[in-house]
Amino acid sequence: MDRLTIPEYELMMEAYQLKMVDDNYHVHWQAFLNFAAQAKKKVGKHKQKPAFSSFDKFFDYESELKKVKGKKAQKKERFSGIGKLLRKEGA
Repeated sequence: MDRLTIPEYELMMEAYQLKMVDDNYHVHWQAFLNFAAQAKKKVGKHKQKPAFSSFDKFFDYESELKKVKGKKAQKKERFSGIGKLLRKEGA
């Protein structure tokens, strides 16, 4: 009863990683707001503009989600060539 299957464990790990992405999002959002109030970039001789014009340029949320989702796909691809290798040696 108290044991997890491998798929249940992987699902729990993905949920935890997604939660961490959301936590990082909120931390970066707060940092962006703090930074945006102060950060300036020189434009011309006496002019300045904000270093990041939008939050998406500061933290790419979609990219972080793809990284978490992509880890699961990479694990499947890691051993995909072993079947070919075993068939080749057996034939």
